[in-house]
Amino acid sequence: MFPVARQTLQPDTTRQASAQAGALPVSGQIWNNLCGLARSKTLWGVLLLAVLWGYGYAMNTPAVDMDDLAIATYQQGGEFLRQGRITVWLLQALTGIMTYQRFWPELFFALSLVLAGVLLAAVLYTAARWQAKQLGAQLLAAGLLLWPYHGEILMYSNQCGVGFGYLLCALALALALPHLLCGWRNSLPGACGAVVCLCFALGLYESFAPVWLTLLCAALLLDAAAAEPHSRKAGKIWGSILRGLWPLAAALVLRKGLTALLCAANGVSGQDGTASKTIFWFQRDSVRAAVVIPVREWLTNYLARAFGIPALALLALASWAVVLWVLRHRGGNGRALFAAGLIVSQFSLGILQGTGAQMARAVQCFAVFVPFAAWLWLAPALDRGKQGGAKAIICAALAGAMLAVELISLTGTIRYNRDRWQYEERLLIKTADELNDLDPAGTLPVAFVGQAELSPELQDRLVIPAANPAYKAAYLIYTVLGGPLGDLDRYENPQTMVINWAQDAFGGKEQIALLMQQVGRPCALADADQQDAADTLAEAGEAPVGVSLQDGYLLVNFTGWTAE
Repeated sequence: MFPVARQTLQPDTTRQASAQAGALPVSGQIWNNLCGLARSKTLWGVLLLAVLWGYGYAMNTPAVDMDDLAIATYQQGGEFLRQGRITVWLLQALTGIMTYQRFWPELFFALSLVLAGVLLAAVLYTAARWQAKQLGAQLLAAGLLLWPYHGEILMYSNQCGVGFGYLLCALALALALPHLLCGWRNSLPGACGAVVCLCFALGLYESFAPVWLTLLCAALLLDAAAAEPHSRKAGKIWGSILRGLWPLAAALVLRKGLTALLCAANGVSGQDGTASKTIFWFQRDSVRAAVVIPVREWLTNYLARAFGIPALALLALASWAVVLWVLRHRGGNGRALFAAGLIVSQFSLGILQGTGAQMARAVQCFAVFVPFAAWLWLAPALDRGKQGGAKAIICAALAGAMLAVELISLTGTIRYNRDRWQYEERLLIKTADELNDLDPAGTLPVAFVGQAELSPELQDRLVIPAANPAYKAAYLIYTVLGGPLGDLDRYENPQTMVINWAQDAFGGKEQIALLMQQVGRPCALADADQQDAADTLAEAGEAPVGVSLQDGYLLVNFTGWTAE
């Protein structure tokens, strides 16, 4: 049975009857828990320290990444609206926060996560019918704040609003919880408010849909565990699920409508030119490929790489923790169903698309799931404090270890990305110096060809070595299921060099020109004939490495060109 030693809210399973008898309603319980946490100076101090440790370097050391200099294309050009990123468009229009700049995007991201974590803690404690305690809240909020894959998101200044998306999802759960737990007729206005919150969360990133599914299953699991064993009928269990799903469905429809209205109002037409909308299930060469490829990708990306990537190791441990918790706390009420939904939600987008695995920047649900699984096991002892004795000490050590792993991994991702940009910046400055030497007046057009490569040191830091168990496990998977096995990378987004992306972005060379401008060397781009001539030289292997003077234009060949 779920620990109930601290149940001071509603000890029985009939919330509606309790409300009629004068007990505090669910919304009131959330408010009381939130106010209690808000008064904890220790909680805010710990979270502020986590912000400084986790994001201080990112705030002080900006890095140019893909899309960072393309705000005109995304905002004024309407690409945000074409993608349905209505909230990103609105935030940029109102605040300008999505523009590449020092300090503010990272601060906005981190503070949004702090507020989301505290609110989420208040809501989950309420769902469990516990009085909120600051140690358990620290685990939930800090675990969300320090999730390592946030470093993949912070590569993009125009995605700093993702932190705000977590806050919107937490607010949606707070508004919808009375509706989820008390029946269809309860708190419909709150559920409608949740629809609006989810709409704007999805308007930041579509991958907040699995975040909502994660929060829904977590809240229902806690509520089921707090009830008397086998006291819920199947109809009530499925009814609670439907009450959680319809706000998501309504939010998707509302987002679609608002996108159409904003596109029409701003004269934006055409299809999304960047975001992938592909469903791969029916695009494979055979039925076997449609099944084997997603399975192989899932096993490789989540099972094998867990031996070499701490964040994925935490994900695996969290999944087992939920399974073991259900086995230990059997009692019906849909607990097994909600736990299964909780785990499946983590991979729902990959299942939908038939890819097996999602990009690191598109699995926001992991940041909620892993801290929740830890909290599920550790909070009962943590919140007893000194009264918990040795058990509380052990749980505190485990919580600290999890947060330490997250912190080290997060800062490692952020630092790698900054180091990667600093290398690219040196290469661009070297290129600018050579251009200035050959054309001091800056009158000649410039053609760009070739692919830059990471420095050997950065490449070594990126790749999981063949001796690592992760690589050995992946080799075994590919041997059994077929397919070529290349390098296994520790980081997903930071491996892509901005120089290479910029040469083909949006079908032209404008972004590489913006990069050169960023390092202080504006240059006119070569015309179509000159660029074709440069491409021909590159394809034939006759383009000189680095900067060279050609017939009426300057040629920059990044292949073999290093910053050293």
